[in-house]
Amino acid sequence: MAHKLTSKLRIWLSLALGLAALILVAQAVDFRQLWEVLRHVRLPFIVLTLVTSLATPVLKAVRWRGLFHPQRPALSLARLAELVVIGQAINFMIPGRLGEVARAYLTGEEAAVSKVYALGTLAAEKLLDLIVLALLALALIPFIALPEWLAARVGPIVAAALLATAAAVALLGGRRMWLKIAGWVLRFLPPAQAEVWRTRVAAGLDGLAAIGHPRAAAAVWGWTVLFWLTAAVTNGLLFLAFDLPASPLMALFVLAVLQGGVAVPSTPGKIGVFHYLCVLALSVFGVPAATGLGYGLVLHFLVVGGISAWAAAALWRRSWDWRRLTQATLEDASATNRGGDL
Repeated sequence: MAHKLTSKLRIWLSLALGLAALILVAQAVDFRQLWEVLRHVRLPFIVLTLVTSLATPVLKAVRWRGLFHPQRPALSLARLAELVVIGQAINFMIPGRLGEVARAYLTGEEAAVSKVYALGTLAAEKLLDLIVLALLALALIPFIALPEWLAARVGPIVAAALLATAAAVALLGGRRMWLKIAGWVLRFLPPAQAEVWRTRVAAGLDGLAAIGHPRAAAAVWGWTVLFWLTAAVTNGLLFLAFDLPASPLMALFVLAVLQGGVAVPSTPGKIGVFHYLCVLALSVFGVPAATGLGYGLVLHFLVVGGISAWAAAALWRRSWDWRRLTQATLEDASATNRGGDL
């Protein structure tokens, strides 16, 4: 009962956040100017932006494959990319982070690997992106006069990255120790249930193994940098569609703001919050609110729309639908809490 109330409260708070963002954008923008801005966008650069935005899930899939160390799932790169976009689309549409659970669930079903092991690789993926985001925020500080609303968030982002890194090092460096601790705690459970949880703990730790292996970590970090650079290029190409300067600094700043901001649960599709963040980020460089909103509308349509369409096609090919996948994911998460087999 308490879990249901918490979920409903989170959904209502998310909707309120998105609605507040939409109101703030509406108050700041002259919609006649917005229409003029959208009328004069340059379509060739929009097409190029779409291409690079759809390349980022592929790069993410390549990196994810490297995180399955030393074994790799028996799935092609195309199938892994489909799982990536399905997870991203679910995160877009549903408040919370069910996308990662769904990705782990489908990976376990299709590649016959432990779902907890798959979740461990996704935890490693989030850790890598958190570290890059923190480093990017730090690198941008000397070059940009950050507004108060963003400057106040740099510290928490960096602190979270440092804490997550320290936790990963502790988990990797003391694997045997953590297994012993888990064994001591689990001895209070019935033997069969304790063995299930012991297997899960080991699988989760195995999911982080690539970060602790020098050769695998080097490859994973290389793909991580390429993924982030491609995302920045996507932003830069769309600047050209709006006759804005293709400034690498501006592209990286918009990327940092969006990556940090859209992680907060909000309305389905990130409607409102995504657009407001674009307006705020571009205003730092003197871009008018109407242009910033136009940029946000087009970028949102290309990124969220493109990934969602790809995910829908991938689910259709699997004969799945959103409701069925969400229900299976929730049931799988409940089974985890009950001690079911993963």
